[in-house]
Amino acid sequence: MKGEDRSPRWRLLRNILLGVILFLVYAYAVQVVNIDLRVPQEPTRQENLVNLLRQMSRPDIFAYTYETQRNSLSFRAPCPEEVRGSQITYDGRTITLAPNCANTTQDPLTISGEGFPPFTRGVLRWYPPGEGVTPRQLTNFRADDQGQFEVRFTMPDVRESDAPQRIEIEEILDSQIAGLSEAAKSTWERILETVLIALMASTLATIVAVPVSFLAARNLMAGATAPLAAVMAAITAVPIGVYLARLVSRPLVSLALSITDWSTIMALGIMLLAAVLVWPVLRLGPPVTTDSSQPLSKRIFAWVRILLALLLLLLSVMLLANMGLLFGRWVTPLSGNLHFLATFLVVTSDLVRVMFPIFMALVALFVGISWGNRYGEEAMSRLPETPARLLTGVLTGTGTAVFVYSFGSMLNWFYTFENPQNWTTLPALVVGAVLGVAALTVPPRRPLPIGMFIYTVTRGVLNLLRAIEPIILGIIFIAWVGLGPFAGVLALTLNSIADLGKLFSEQVENIEQGPLEAITATGANRLQTIVYAVIPQIVPSFIAFAFYRWDINVRLSTIIGIVGGGGIGVILLRYANLLQYRQVAVTIIAIAVMVSLLDFVSARLRKRLI
Repeated sequence: MKGEDRSPRWRLLRNILLGVILFLVYAYAVQVVNIDLRVPQEPTRQENLVNLLRQMSRPDIFAYTYETQRNSLSFRAPCPEEVRGSQITYDGRTITLAPNCANTTQDPLTISGEGFPPFTRGVLRWYPPGEGVTPRQLTNFRADDQGQFEVRFTMPDVRESDAPQRIEIEEILDSQIAGLSEAAKSTWERILETVLIALMASTLATIVAVPVSFLAARNLMAGATAPLAAVMAAITAVPIGVYLARLVSRPLVSLALSITDWSTIMALGIMLLAAVLVWPVLRLGPPVTTDSSQPLSKRIFAWVRILLALLLLLLSVMLLANMGLLFGRWVTPLSGNLHFLATFLVVTSDLVRVMFPIFMALVALFVGISWGNRYGEEAMSRLPETPARLLTGVLTGTGTAVFVYSFGSMLNWFYTFENPQNWTTLPALVVGAVLGVAALTVPPRRPLPIGMFIYTVTRGVLNLLRAIEPIILGIIFIAWVGLGPFAGVLALTLNSIADLGKLFSEQVENIEQGPLEAITATGANRLQTIVYAVIPQIVPSFIAFAFYRWDINVRLSTIIGIVGGGGIGVILLRYANLLQYRQVAVTIIAIAVMVSLLDFVSARLRKRLI
């Protein structure tokens, strides 16, 4: 009974305590945010807000030709002993300046007018004393329905002079649209650039995020296991594969460049010949796919033919890239309005040349990991217990040394240590030896959850990238590639890879397990399972997410442009800094229209494709 009586009291006390804590948190938050409601009630700030909203309500979309009429009033600085007003009358209009002088920039002046046509607009300008001076705009005026107006203003500067100065009243009698304004033209160019930045970033990010999402899907990676020896053999094979790829790619690139420099016609002939020879090299002789029952000599010959076909294909690709680069540079001055096609050919060809060594390294990395894992598992299944333990210890020591050495080299690249061997070689040898000996106690055939390790690492990398705002990535890439849209594309691509990778992986985790289990039961490997059981279920969702990311990137491009990453953010920041709010309104309208249009187009495309 005591517990029952105490329980409501405890809940009441707990709720009161939580309420007090929340009150203190919000009270401190108000102090940190520095909220002061007196500031927006100040007349000057309210006037600034009204001026901003009124200017933005009249976006500078069109350029006009004007028919105007100008008249002037006398103005003095400093004020004489007797302060008077100044007045002019013309065509039934009367304009009065009171007073007609000022001693400081704080002295208020008033110009009033009557007899104007209803709703007449105009501009007031001040001509400082001196020869060749530039007039300064003071303010605008607009008559009411009775043809009257009154505006109050202060002088932006007071320049004392014995001679009278003048304030000009420019009345706009008639105006006609002469085309788009400069702000509208600049906005159109920049909004098109913004859309293309978002398109390139979304496309590149989708290409990378699709394979990454499979590594970040728990249901696909949970069942991936391998013995310790296989894992360490895969790690050991990585530097070997990368070294061989570098050894092969450099002579191949040099050979293709030499042939192209020697004769373009010969390069074209060799490219076609190399591409044509790929097929007979793969088809002639024993089958490429062999089993263990065939002699070792035939299997070696089959792999030699695969390597030769791959080299011929890569040589043809490099020759094609070199000739594309030469042809693009030659045709660029002749392309006229189709200049962008020549530029695309040059950039694409140059991209192939730049990415060729990286592609070779990635292929070698994948092959090295696959072969290391495969033959490591085969060795563990065939060897007796004691040799299997010894091989596990050796491979663990070697793989650990490779990993520690690579990690130390990365640290040395960042921090440039005085004695790099203390961070690379020595730790690699010590840690490798210790873990190699410790691995002798591990059952050699025990499966390790390598899939979950890859899943955890991939998820961690995606979360890290998602934590970095695109504007920060934009600043980093601007330091690398300079100001412009290219930096914006790279920043948005990296951020989009993280977001799409997470969305794609969650979609993979939510697929129906029936087809996956059916394909697995037939004995299909992991790649076949993904192709025939996973991909058909995820394609519609992947397309929808890719289009949605394009929509998001259009808006993010505005923020990236503010730091110099291209797009409409560049001119938006410039107009805002110059207090040109009519031009700011044009950019805001363009962004809103483009986002709405893309949303409509993407919805239609999703409806057709999904």
